[in-house]
Amino acid sequence: MGRRLAVALVLAAVCGYAAVGSAPDDGIAATDSSAKAKAIEVKVVSPGKDVTFNGVAYIAGHGGHLAIIDMRTMKAPTDIEKDRIVFTDAGSEMEGKIAGMSFEEVKKGGGSHGQALVHEKGGKVMVVGTLAGNVYKYNLATGKKEGPFKVGEKFCGTIVGPDGNVYFQDMANGSVYVWNPQKLKTVDKMPVGKAVCGIQWTKNNKKAYITDMPTGTVYVYDWQTKKKVKEITSPEMTFIHQARMTPDGKELWVSAPNEFDPGLKPGTHKSQVIVIDTGKDEIVKRIVLPDAIRPHDFAFTADGKYALLSSRTYGDDSTLNVMDMKNYSIVRQVSACASCHKPAGIEVKVDKGSPLLCGIEVDWKPGKSGK
Repeated sequence: MGRRLAVALVLAAVCGYAAVGSAPDDGIAATDSSAKAKAIEVKVVSPGKDVTFNGVAYIAGHGGHLAIIDMRTMKAPTDIEKDRIVFTDAGSEMEGKIAGMSFEEVKKGGGSHGQALVHEKGGKVMVVGTLAGNVYKYNLATGKKEGPFKVGEKFCGTIVGPDGNVYFQDMANGSVYVWNPQKLKTVDKMPVGKAVCGIQWTKNNKKAYITDMPTGTVYVYDWQTKKKVKEITSPEMTFIHQARMTPDGKELWVSAPNEFDPGLKPGTHKSQVIVIDTGKDEIVKRIVLPDAIRPHDFAFTADGKYALLSSRTYGDDSTLNVMDMKNYSIVRQVSACASCHKPAGIEVKVDKGSPLLCGIEVDWKPGKSGK
């Protein structure tokens, strides 16, 4: 983060940005259920066997492209032509407009931040949202790219909803945009919070969960009425990103890397995953991670045995981390950035020189060529 941006953040916190640390007053009390939550300390271990999966992971990054990791080999990407898909130029989430406030703007185009895999006419298409609020479509088989389509202001997560539309969460204005990928148009917009980052639904689609990054709040919505019914908070969720439902639908995993404390002050809490019981809408577990694993998004194997964490190190790399769900140990780590950047002599010039990854989407039925 540049010096001027750091000063801007401090001034914003002093001059009223602390308001970002609280949710809108709409009569619904925030509930902290984390006091009884079980804390689990995560260790990085050697599994004793090679851990691979029949899938290809696509991970968005501030560099404006998707990093590609073939999980059948788990080899780190090394080829800047074959191991990434470029959409736009580099940018940072902590610049421009955030939660309705304006900060120093360095790169107007912004990086890629979230993507969702949809099927059109028998083909696989990746729908990608950027930090400039633009949307792209990319055909995995043909390499055809469409866009940009202007939709919002500053996107975080990109998720396919239960209605088949693509949902984009906006960090600039706190709204969720609903976009039809066939008609290429926005069909709805929901004002939710300050700077929303993720949305997930229960299996029966009765409830939706929406994460608000700077407030550390998970909003629970009645999806039939589109009304907020609950807010889940915790002192251990000071700065959160995306969330994912486990395959059985019983748990919602919320990324809480906690880079900042309320008011965008320096973070003082450990990086972790907050686990919410979707039956009770209560925090039941805190999966405490090593400092070099700052999760942004998750994916799960269909059998629920492994979780995949796209994580930032805030060093010279970002990584894909494989977690064994039996004991929550990290059994595999794959470089997603440095392995490609260093051989090519690429220098990261945003985010204090740290390549930051964001959303992860996995194609669990790749062809022989990986597409």
